[in-house]
Amino acid sequence: MMRKLPFCALLISGMLFFVSCNNDENEPIANANNAIPQAILDVFQSQYGNTRAEWSVRNGYAIAEFWGENGETTAWYSLNNGSWGMTETEIPFTALPDAICTAISQSAYANWVPDEWVDVLDRNGAERLYVVELENGGVEVDLYYTESGILVNEQVDSDGKENDYSGYFPQTPATDIYAWIEQHYPGARVVDVDIERNGTEIEFIYDGLKYEVWFDTSSAWIQTKIEYGRRNIPDIVVNFVSTNYPDYHIDDVERYETKKDIYYCIELERGDRERKIYLNEQGEEISRPSNDGVPSGGGDIQVGSGIEAILNTLYPGFVIVEKDYDDGHIEIDIIHNHQEKEVVFNFKEEWLYTTYDIHSNQLPDAVKTALDTRFGANSYWDEDAECIETPSGTYYEVEVWDEIDVYISADGEILRIED
Repeated sequence: MMRKLPFCALLISGMLFFVSCNNDENEPIANANNAIPQAILDVFQSQYGNTRAEWSVRNGYAIAEFWGENGETTAWYSLNNGSWGMTETEIPFTALPDAICTAISQSAYANWVPDEWVDVLDRNGAERLYVVELENGGVEVDLYYTESGILVNEQVDSDGKENDYSGYFPQTPATDIYAWIEQHYPGARVVDVDIERNGTEIEFIYDGLKYEVWFDTSSAWIQTKIEYGRRNIPDIVVNFVSTNYPDYHIDDVERYETKKDIYYCIELERGDRERKIYLNEQGEEISRPSNDGVPSGGGDIQVGSGIEAILNTLYPGFVIVEKDYDDGHIEIDIIHNHQEKEVVFNFKEEWLYTTYDIHSNQLPDAVKTALDTRFGANSYWDEDAECIETPSGTYYEVEVWDEIDVYISADGEILRIED
């Protein structure tokens, strides 16, 4: 069957080519046979025969760089037990699996320019990953896909250094954790294992979807998150949105299972309007459930120094709840003054806007007066309202008569009306 290549082929045309460089942070070892344990050299030979390699040592791994069947190749071996951990190879962008090409073409990165080469990560006991590097306006992002086109991670290349993929070295969780996963999700394919001081996070692919499961330090289950994105969305979500938010389209859906709750987190979009709603298992809209005791992202959430400085200026005393990449933006969910807020940055760490829900009685007096004059007293009372803070000023989106959305500035100027 002939491979369909229109998207990949079109993107690759006109790109500047370059030659990948070795990681300068890996210091070569002059006498590899003496410095590298013989057990590792034996494993390497069993995999690659008498191939000549340049060896280095880093972060507990012996690293072999050599020219393999698929070109430049790097293999990692554990100094602790001599076992193979991961191999990185390169393939042309045009050789990507069709499912990944389709996923990119349907994403917010469809018009970004891809690098000529794609890194392929084969890891011991974990799912194969394809790392696609894309660039737009001097900003680079690495997208991690499974062969079936499931996006499992996005990383902004902010330092300009070549990725060493040290965060994707395979880790081994407690045996009973793997037993739990096999019992509940037989045949699941592990993507990543992240062992932190407060527990373990396992990412895996099951039934065509990405799962993230958290366990505490005693290997007891805490939470499961299922990422639907825009695929295989449950009927209960589709039916609720089509009935209650017919003018919106679904941007993202996640299902959370905890010891206290089972619920859906749904991100909706209509033009430049975004809304996040929550449904319980019965399909009823609810307030955001409390995640007390449940880790976010499997450990401490790190942000760039530029983002941290902006957050400290805008929202002193903030607490980060979650960090995510979506549609080419960095989304930081925070708690500030007991209010949940979503702060959005671009990949240059420039603040774009902040949104959060408020009650109609919290609207500025100028806004209330303008609404009363235009639509009548109490036309918006107990209706939805959202505050949008931007570098150029603050405005509000207020639902009036449960039918129309009014965009209005903080001083009461009506900016636009949407039915």
